[in-house]
Amino acid sequence: MTQTLSCDVLVVGGGPAGCAAAYWSAQQGRDVLLIERSSHPRERACGDALTPVAVGELIAMGCDPVAARWHLHRGLRITAHGQSLEVLWPQDAQWPSYGAVVRRPRLDALMFARAQAAGARTLTGTEVTAPLISDGHLRGCHGIARQGNDGSCSELTALARYIVIADGPRSGFGRALGTVRTRTYAQGLAMRAYYPTPRHAEPWIESVFALTDSGGEQLPGYGWVFPVGDGTANVGIGLLSHHYGNEAISLEGLFDQWSRQIPDRWEIDPAGPASPPVGGRLPMGGSVRPRSGPNWVVVGDASGSVNPWNGDGIGPALATGRLAAEVIGQALDADDGLMLRGYETALTGRWERYHHLGRLTTRALGRPGLMRKLTQLAIRSPRMGDLAMRVSTDLLQSNTGPLGPRGVYRAASGMARLWRDRT
Repeated sequence: MTQTLSCDVLVVGGGPAGCAAAYWSAQQGRDVLLIERSSHPRERACGDALTPVAVGELIAMGCDPVAARWHLHRGLRITAHGQSLEVLWPQDAQWPSYGAVVRRPRLDALMFARAQAAGARTLTGTEVTAPLISDGHLRGCHGIARQGNDGSCSELTALARYIVIADGPRSGFGRALGTVRTRTYAQGLAMRAYYPTPRHAEPWIESVFALTDSGGEQLPGYGWVFPVGDGTANVGIGLLSHHYGNEAISLEGLFDQWSRQIPDRWEIDPAGPASPPVGGRLPMGGSVRPRSGPNWVVVGDASGSVNPWNGDGIGPALATGRLAAEVIGQALDADDGLMLRGYETALTGRWERYHHLGRLTTRALGRPGLMRKLTQLAIRSPRMGDLAMRVSTDLLQSNTGPLGPRGVYRAASGMARLWRDRT
């Protein structure tokens, strides 16, 4: 049995990027079909911490962290070399002055519900198996829908004028259309677990720069402790996938090492995680191309949009999903698929300079000694610590003058090239 559905906008994948695209498209009055392989709630390997940028995107979608009683945090604690510096989120920016921590099952379920409330039709437990190509054009997708608990399935065909590809970092749908990750760009590697802690309601999220190789050299990455507010903290590590001379490292071994270095203030027993550690890869810095075609766009992790500075994928996912909906809406209004060229233009204008600097910096950070020097500089100066926080979390957009995006990017690009090219 084959079911055939038609829509204006087909969204493949129901994570943050796909839900944002579906929500904003449905808000415009479009006929939207969102297809998700899993059923909510679902687990994902994630740090669970939302920056003010991500919180602002969620509030715009009607997802209020305060009303949802998520754990709020007022800033970032940077810890390195036996010292700590607490940096408040900016109070004068265009985003909220707070962030939030929420487990991914709760976040994804709420966003999925918001897309449904906006009018998007949704299918869960349905796996998209292949693009539907006819006469050389993408027309939609083929899929298989699970029927109940007896293991039976039915075939699905979805026809659409425009398609949003939001099926995650491996993106089988995108690969089938020719998207490719640039292998010379660093990927992020991350692993996390939940640990019970009496400090679960702390108002700070913490990044600890203490990851080292077997020779004691500081690695380009960090450990984190993000209080969830439910009796636990999300504890994890993030590491760049190439080290420029450093040995290959087991992520499991590094996580075990980090769990024994968690600052004592958290009162965490490294031998007592509430869940086993899980990990994954993070395509970063706009590393996937192309990000659009004649009638399709790629968003979120599928487009390699993860922030190369800190491994945040939620904020970029929400923003690219919203941008995709805006551009597709323009194309539908004009009845002109050429309008989708505006998606790549908008991505370039918003993130290319930031991602370019991030790529330069990630390459430079693999040089022995640089990571240690930079963390020493940031931890000893509140002004530098604040700047590092703003850059790493993409909070420079509202600044002007020498500390605005252009001034900072110009100076930092020069420094990154200098360190990258040193032998």
